[in-house]
Amino acid sequence: MRRLLGAIRCLVSTRTGIIVSSLLLIMALIVMPSVAVTWSDYEIRLTTYRDFDGLPSVMETKEGRVWVFWSRNMGGGNYSIFYMTSSDRGVTWSQEIPLVVNSHVNTGVSAFQAKNGTVWVVWASDRTGDYEIFYKVSHNGGASWSEEVRLTTNSSKDMSPTICETVEGTVWVVWSSDRSGGYDLYYKIFSEGGASWSNDTRLTTDPDLDKLPSISRMKDGSVWVVWSSDRTGDFEIFYQTYKGSVWSSETRLTVDTNVDLDPAVLQTLDGRIWVFWASRQPVQLAQDDLYYKYSSDNGVTWSDSFRLTTDNNDDVWPSAVQGYDSRIWVVWTSDRSDQPDGNWDIYYRTSLAGDVNEDGIVDIFDLSYVSMHYGCFSWEPCYDLVADINRDGVVDMRDLTIVGMNFGAT
Repeated sequence: MRRLLGAIRCLVSTRTGIIVSSLLLIMALIVMPSVAVTWSDYEIRLTTYRDFDGLPSVMETKEGRVWVFWSRNMGGGNYSIFYMTSSDRGVTWSQEIPLVVNSHVNTGVSAFQAKNGTVWVVWASDRTGDYEIFYKVSHNGGASWSEEVRLTTNSSKDMSPTICETVEGTVWVVWSSDRSGGYDLYYKIFSEGGASWSNDTRLTTDPDLDKLPSISRMKDGSVWVVWSSDRTGDFEIFYQTYKGSVWSSETRLTVDTNVDLDPAVLQTLDGRIWVFWASRQPVQLAQDDLYYKYSSDNGVTWSDSFRLTTDNNDDVWPSAVQGYDSRIWVVWTSDRSDQPDGNWDIYYRTSLAGDVNEDGIVDIFDLSYVSMHYGCFSWEPCYDLVADINRDGVVDMRDLTIVGMNFGAT
């Protein structure tokens, strides 16, 4: 790695390097960067448990550590919550760490890190006799955790919570509840200034099922909630946005005959909004695969649907995050291992950070492209957004380092 960075510095600082870089740039431009994304050619199995590991949530904390939380079947109707972390971009992982262990069902976990460094984890549990939402926090990177706090107190089923923080520093939790007869979405807001939670607020009112929400805060300050609904006769993906004080109308994202479930939404450094979900044909014995769409104009238009997984077994419950090296991590549950029994485990796949020309490999052409724009700020004519991999407004050593760290990746 040190030698590669030395070669990078030489490439961008010498006349010979500029000539070589220019020639390589001409070759690299044969495949121009586009608005698509390339993905690793591997899918990694994270857990190898004998039974069920599922419903994962992935996040990355400020120091670059990736966390994956999930629910595990411990037997006897007991589902506990575990997590693992990686500080080297998935090269190695910690041991499995138990977070919530009791004799009840604990499932539907969601996690994020607030601006003040606090890690929040929220989930659903049936320990009260019906499903309620609980949470706990860590102020020291997981070294210790708070007591578990009950968030909802309704006698109906409150399930599938999802959590995020707004630009104002308020924490939002959205979940699905059957308290209105069918399933609808509800939310609560926590303000550190007020040090208390708001009342439960109903978000959707359709008489059909609205389930499995995902929430994310966008760069413009808006909050997006994406979920699955069967209001069209089959399950489709819908979303709704909030900015200021008003919710938008509900917008249908998928239009097909498939069963579309388990959405996950995020915004990447380039401003694109992504939605991942599981989809299957409406026929017996059909298999679920993961798909995604993205929007480059805040939801005005959307790309086609792209298929992310192609395994002959089920891939469901995706969770997604973009890391500080610009890679998108997609983590999900699959029964592909140990067939024909098909126990469920956690898998993940990432996009290729540093593959600026998107030809499926991080190589000298990507290095050349970035080096040709080295030192250019966003207000200068020489600036190229594609070369600014971490989207901080300048093409600098941080962008070259991302290429170097992932050099040779496919």
